[in-house]
Amino acid sequence: MIRASAPGSIMITGEHAVVYGHSAIVAAIDQRITVELLPQPGPEIDIASDIAPPLFARLDALPHGGPYRFVLAAIAGFAADLPGGVSLRIRSEIDPTLGLGSSAAVTIATLGALARYADHTPDDLHTRALGIIRALQGRGSGADLASSLTGGMISYRAPEAGGPAAKITALPAPPPLSLRYAGYKTPTADVLALVAARMEAEPERYRALYAQMGAAAETAIAAATAQDWPALAASLQRYQTYMEALGVCDETLGALIRGAIAHPGTIAAKISGSGLGDCVVALGQTPPGFAPAPLAKEGLRVD
Repeated sequence: MIRASAPGSIMITGEHAVVYGHSAIVAAIDQRITVELLPQPGPEIDIASDIAPPLFARLDALPHGGPYRFVLAAIAGFAADLPGGVSLRIRSEIDPTLGLGSSAAVTIATLGALARYADHTPDDLHTRALGIIRALQGRGSGADLASSLTGGMISYRAPEAGGPAAKITALPAPPPLSLRYAGYKTPTADVLALVAARMEAEPERYRALYAQMGAAAETAIAAATAQDWPALAASLQRYQTYMEALGVCDETLGALIRGAIAHPGTIAAKISGSGLGDCVVALGQTPPGFAPAPLAKEGLRVD
């Protein structure tokens, strides 16, 4: 058996702007998805998990879409190099009510297991994973994939078309992180499409806003590198104002953020992710109603 696991992740800052070539900070969270791979002598594929009914297929006739679409795309990418079929068992510790990059984690874990089975180097796993996410979702920066791959807190810049690979740099561990779910979520692809449509109507305004967001993210990266946590907190709050200007902070998210900031010992709170629902992340002392989100020190693990 090959067992691979990868942690979920949360965006600390850089949301939206990272899709347009700016940097971001991402943190891996100590909730993992595990993929257990058993080789099969024939071309049969079977996948089982707690989140969807079992799936049975053949390596030469893989289906597309459905709840296992990321796993199936990973198998398809390695199909020509696999010595046989596979049986996959998927287990998740990730809280389904928190937006913790479960799609990225299962993609990285599955690719890690398949790379070991195919006797491939894992050096290109982020590139493979990013190709899968963009093929299935239409867009995406790959920041959550990098976090699941490396663990810890990182700065990230997406690869440019035809340019160098993604830039991934380890950062010091931050003060305690905590999360609160808004109670609803708008799919990231839908939020990105909505903002892109608005950008078509006001391109100069949005370009200027993304430039401000990128500058704030770079300030946050410098502060985190120096372990200047008050400066990081100030940068996160500034970034939150840009998320509001982008139109992705609704009243529910705003109320959660205001309540967190009012709590003594909480030094920052902002949207984590694309917005219009999902999560708020807090830095420092855990505010009431928030759940601690310990950092995962280790990323992809294969044994």
